[in-house]
Amino acid sequence: MRPIQITPPPYVPRTEDYRLPCTAAPDLFFPPDGQEQPGEHAYRVEAAKYLCSGCVMRTECAAWARDHREPGIWGGRTEAEQEYRPTSRRLASRRATSAEGSAA
Repeated sequence: MRPIQITPPPYVPRTEDYRLPCTAAPDLFFPPDGQEQPGEHAYRVEAAKYLCSGCVMRTECAAWARDHREPGIWGGRTEAEQEYRPTSRRLASRRATSAEGSAA
């Protein structure tokens, strides 16, 4: 099994002053190649979310992963959690559509 390496998306500032927490333990953010026991899965997901909780790029990271349909845990959200959280752009679109429908 080759080691996982996280390459930050292009919006992440390149600086030596700040290192993304996910780069310290990238294996936590993606499921292993083999089977994972339920307890192992729960621990991995909670540990990844904990690392994300202290990251200043958390919101941007989650939005980028949602828009690009990236697998794994991004911005403290699992793939399933990414699916049902509408972006502000989607919310604005829904509001505009409903306003147009009620005006007709």
